[in-house]
Amino acid sequence: MNSALEQLPQLAAIFRGIKAGKHWCFGDPEYDDLNGVLFERYQAFFAQLDLNLHRDVRGFIFATSDDDDYKGSDSITRFVVFTAVWVDAIADAGEDIGKTLFTPNQIIADLPHFAADSHRRSLKQVGIENVTDLAATLRSLERLGFVEMDGSGRFSLRVSFHRLLDVCRDAATAPDASSAPPDVGAEPNGTEDASA
Repeated sequence: MNSALEQLPQLAAIFRGIKAGKHWCFGDPEYDDLNGVLFERYQAFFAQLDLNLHRDVRGFIFATSDDDDYKGSDSITRFVVFTAVWVDAIADAGEDIGKTLFTPNQIIADLPHFAADSHRRSLKQVGIENVTDLAATLRSLERLGFVEMDGSGRFSLRVSFHRLLDVCRDAATAPDASSAPPDVGAEPNGTEDASA
């Protein structure tokens, strides 16, 4: 194991990130190491642990697993519903989805999530009932590398948020979308902070 640590200098930090469901983008301390010449070595190392390291062409890195201990959780379901409702609300308003989602420095209180009754019902099912809950969800997304918060009620999406959009798209086109929880990353069940 010591030789792996010497050859893969960010191994411990990346493994902790994988266990938490982290998605790395440009600007993260581990991103350069992961995205550089060592990517294949990291990929081979984590494959031994049944963890699949992915480098997305849009500029982020994440891990998945076929292990049932790493499949879906209440927090992942909450993130996907949060995202799907947001996309639906933007579409209902006739706005450009990509441009609107990735607008920098958005104000949490201005999000359109509660504009429609159907959206409020969907969000309530996953424990999002008010702006405070939206902010808590965004803080959880920040810990996983999807969002950057500024501490004053504003946030910006990071490129890794595309992963949640992919999961929403895949869920919408799946033959039986209700049969299995989404696989956003390698987050073990029960590791999400319950206070989020």
